[in-house]
Amino acid sequence: MAVRWTWLTTALVLLGSRPSLSEAASVAPEDKIVSYPPSVRTKPGSFIVEMDETLRATSANAFIKNIESVADVTVSNQFTKAFNGFAVAATASTDPVQLAKIRGVKRVWPVRYHTLSYEKPSLNTTSNFLHHMTGVERVLREMGISGKGVKIGIVDSGVDYNHPELGACWKTPGCPWQYGADYIGDKYDFLSDSPVVDPNPTPMDCDGHGTHVSGIIGARGPTIQGVAPNATLGMYRVFSCPVAGQVSAPDDILLQGIEAAFMDGHDIISLSLGGGGWPEDPLSVACARIADQGVVVVAANGNDGRNGLFTAGSPAVGRGVISVGSVDNWNVTGPVATINTALGSRVIYLSVSDADRPFDFPLDVPLVAPLDVSGSHLGCANHTVSLAGKAALVERGICSFSEKALLAQQAGAVALLVYNNVDGVTSPATDAEVNIPVAMIYAADGRFALDGLANGVVTVSAAKNTFGTFPSDLGGGMSDFSSFGPSPELGISPVISAPGGNIFSTYPLNQGRFATLSGTSMATPYVSGVAALLKQARPELGVKDIQRLLLTTAKPLNHKDTGKLIHPYWSGSGLVNVYDAIKARAGINPPVLSLNDTHYGVVEGLSENHEPVRWSSATITIKNTDGSRGMSVVAGELVADSLSMYAANGTLLPVPRTWPDNNSNNVTVACNTLPRVVYPNIRHVVAGESVDLHVYIVAPSGLSESDRWFYGGFLNFTLQWEGESSKSTFVVPYAGYNGNYRNLDVLSSSSLSGLPALADSSEGIISDPSQLVVSKNSTALLLYSIDVPTRVVSATMVDANNKTLGYLGYGYQEYNIRNLPLSEPSISGALIADSVYKDKEGTVEMAVPPGKYHVRLEALRPFGD
Repeated sequence: MAVRWTWLTTALVLLGSRPSLSEAASVAPEDKIVSYPPSVRTKPGSFIVEMDETLRATSANAFIKNIESVADVTVSNQFTKAFNGFAVAATASTDPVQLAKIRGVKRVWPVRYHTLSYEKPSLNTTSNFLHHMTGVERVLREMGISGKGVKIGIVDSGVDYNHPELGACWKTPGCPWQYGADYIGDKYDFLSDSPVVDPNPTPMDCDGHGTHVSGIIGARGPTIQGVAPNATLGMYRVFSCPVAGQVSAPDDILLQGIEAAFMDGHDIISLSLGGGGWPEDPLSVACARIADQGVVVVAANGNDGRNGLFTAGSPAVGRGVISVGSVDNWNVTGPVATINTALGSRVIYLSVSDADRPFDFPLDVPLVAPLDVSGSHLGCANHTVSLAGKAALVERGICSFSEKALLAQQAGAVALLVYNNVDGVTSPATDAEVNIPVAMIYAADGRFALDGLANGVVTVSAAKNTFGTFPSDLGGGMSDFSSFGPSPELGISPVISAPGGNIFSTYPLNQGRFATLSGTSMATPYVSGVAALLKQARPELGVKDIQRLLLTTAKPLNHKDTGKLIHPYWSGSGLVNVYDAIKARAGINPPVLSLNDTHYGVVEGLSENHEPVRWSSATITIKNTDGSRGMSVVAGELVADSLSMYAANGTLLPVPRTWPDNNSNNVTVACNTLPRVVYPNIRHVVAGESVDLHVYIVAPSGLSESDRWFYGGFLNFTLQWEGESSKSTFVVPYAGYNGNYRNLDVLSSSSLSGLPALADSSEGIISDPSQLVVSKNSTALLLYSIDVPTRVVSATMVDANNKTLGYLGYGYQEYNIRNLPLSEPSISGALIADSVYKDKEGTVEMAVPPGKYHVRLEALRPFGD
């Protein structure tokens, strides 16, 4: 039996309206089941069952009885506070429709795995963050506020509570660690179909991530100064030990830890974890519920910034969650070497590749910059001379660090120094076959060595365990790994940023005591500690008050290339400043403006030359919380870069294009290519009173809507109280899409990307679909790429009369994030075979009779239902 294909049809359509998922009783059971894309690793036979809110008061025992009436199904966990539902253990063959049919079930989610994502530069260490840049130092030293009396629950990989700078104790009187437990144990293997959950008596850390996070919050010195060293802490271990290089946790265990932290009464819950990226997924829902019940929830925005826009993760995108981006540290401390030349000597910073291969040369070693057979200093081809007994100096670029190291090693080199071709340094990851020390150095240090070689002999030496401190070229800027927003429906995420790049903190005693890690995982505990300082200083503040003060007193960051402010989709409100938050005598509400809907037309006072403009409006409330002094208000605007995911020719870019671009610093930028804000007249707010400002934000009409720009900036309010000379500044970030976001195509353009397309089972593109024949022993693929997150992608088989036969394999996927160009899988797909599925879950298979068919590919546009 064969199925022949004659053409391929793709459609980007707005699917018809469907009932809201909250109307659980009116939704068909199959529509309550979430189907993740095949690239998302899930736990076989495990589900999260979310119950409808209106039935919360119904007996839980009745629900459990109904759920367990389904064959081979048991309830493994019940969630009643942070989440309204159950974790269910079943078999791989269990049909989730049977669960969805139970009265009161709102959604059924497969249990998804999450992995910890952070960058670990081995031996490199970084001096403790410059706390004065965030106001923390002034709060600790001048105000004597240290988080005392505030409870912070950390949901992570555990903690080495024996570390002397973390108290060297567990739940004893006076110990910082008074709460927490292990929910996963050391035996958990996410690669197993039946992973073993065997919690330990205490949440001891076997990875290091949680210990590092803990030090950022609460280390007590003398080496590491935490942000809130006197806070009371809890550790809820939910992540496994490393398996195949990954530290993982499933949704059900994560929910256990999050709910336990909530039940223990913490003021703040810190979550340096994430994945996915929709407000509706279980972790986002749980964290939104917790925030709504009076607990500050702080979550990492993610480390996929190198993949561009729409990379914010869950639960950071949860409603009411403080999502955090990462700023690079200002100082770098680490191993050093000395370069000696005829022109003089210089101590340089080494970013080494492996702790097992330290750069240890107490005696001078000749340093050379050899040419390879291509005549280049890149070291990407065989070297023309022997490097025996010498250290080789090569330039970064073209080939990998491992290739450079292996070629130098084969030529007899005893070490390799790679000088950067841009600002900063990175950790030069190398393969196991490399057995010589490898280090990256700053571009300026490479030029110093090259100048020395042009004037004679150069040597290099490095004593073991010798460290130095250097200013970072990238300090104070957004970390390149820090994920961009927006959320799938244009919410600003992150909402704030903090130090997270190259952070030196505590580490398990058996792994070196201290280490440098980078990630929004490190920025998140920083903000959690900051929230504790604010909570101690102003205990009357609620969750929304704390979020509002932190966001509106943050400091927007400059883009080093364009000179404009960094877009809120990357930095949120900017760099946190807790001193200003504590001292604030005004409240600005709302603290962010996510412009997910706009108007278009000619508006008096907004339009120039009677040309139509795209605009939004919002009401901003400014409250003078000083009960004795009136204040003056000067309203202004700070314009940020506009961002686009696409090059001028329409091709997708990993790193967003900016306007103004990198070459426009010395060029006059047309005003209509920038957004603008129109305020009403306001000059004064009396003591203890509020005023409402109706603000208009006009999109940049001078930027072509076909280029798909996201614009943004900051409302800026300068406040001065009567009888005082000093002024205070508050900001409100805003961002939106320069066009009608509802009409945006979510799939890549076939004319530019070549997708959608048909492919053979090896992903080779089939240029002539009429030649494709599938049978029992021969399958094919429908490949496509998602540019913008979409709730639904559907791939169906259609006959010559345009009748739908059923879904392709993996042909119905929900809550899709965009395909990330630099991460796997960079494309999505569905399986074409001689059968289809009658149901969206792919459980009811139906043979397709021989004939000619085509594929219909549909994706739900933004805000579609």
